[in-house]
This record gives sequence, structure tokens and C-alpha cells, in this order.
Amino acid sequence: MKRDIRELFKDNEAQTALPKNHRAEFLEKLQQQPKPATNYKHWLRIAVVAVIALGIGFGVLYKSPIENQNTMVAQIQAIEAQYLQDIDTEWHNFVALTKDDVLVARYKKRLDALDADYQDISAQFQNDTNNILVIEALVENLQTRLQLLKDIQEHINILNQNNEQYETSI
Repeated sequence: MKRDIRELFKDNEAQTALPKNHRAEFLEKLQQQPKPATNYKHWLRIAVVAVIALGIGFGVLYKSPIENQNTMVAQIQAIEAQYLQDIDTEWHNFVALTKDDVLVARYKKRLDALDADYQDISAQFQNDTNNILVIEALVENLQTRLQLLKDIQEHINILNQNNEQYETSI
């Protein structure tokens, strides 16, 4: 079974010789092939693909900041709603616990002043939603109002405890 590879090629040399009219037949078949699309059609297709790709690319670029901005605004509104709900709950608890109308009026005036500031800051936020300082001011205002109400609540609880101690000692 062992054979020299050179002998195999010697046997095949006779078979690998091309026929004499091979070149003429090849040129004839080559001329009969349909011609490729003209050059301008090829470039037109490339240009159309490029324009579509650029259009999609710019659409994505300009759409992303708007979506990010809308997401940020939605998050800020969710935080605002939670703080306002907490503030409202604390206010109602405060009004229910206290019997001093002067104290309620005084704190109502302070909360109204904070609310007016908040409305101004909120208007600034509507004009410039990307300004981080305005966003921080909004959150800080809400936190201040909520903390004020919690402080009031704590103060009333202390006063009520003192009154109970005074009444039991009498």
C-alpha cells in the first residue's frame, strides 16, 4: 500500500493537462455572463443605507436625553409625592393633638412660607430640569417642612407628658 506521492502526481499529469480550446471556451462563457449592476446603482444603494443608518443614529442620540430627562422628572415627582404625603399626615396628626390655636396658626404660617418658597423653586425646576442645585433645593425644602412637623409633634408630646405629670401631682 505504500506508494511514493511523486509517482501519483506523475500519473495525474496526463489528466491535468487542459484541452487546447479551453481558453477560448472560458472567454466565451465569461462574455455570456450577465454584467454586474452599473457603478452608480451600487453607490446609490450604499448611500441609501448610509442615510438610513445616520438617521436612526441621530434619532437614538436625540431621543435618549429626552427619555433620561423624563425618567428623572418622574423620579423627582415620585419623591415629591411621598414627601407631601408624609407632610400632610404629620400636619393632620399635629392639628389633632394640639388644642392651642395660636400654636397651630404660627406653624401654619411657617409652613405656608416654606410652601411659597417651594413653589418658586418648583417653577425654576420646570424651566431647567437638568439643574442639580434646583433639584437639591426642592428636596431640601420638603425635608425642612417634614422635619419642622416632626419637631412640632415631638414638642407637643413633651408638653402633654408634662401636663400629665402636673395633673397627677395635684
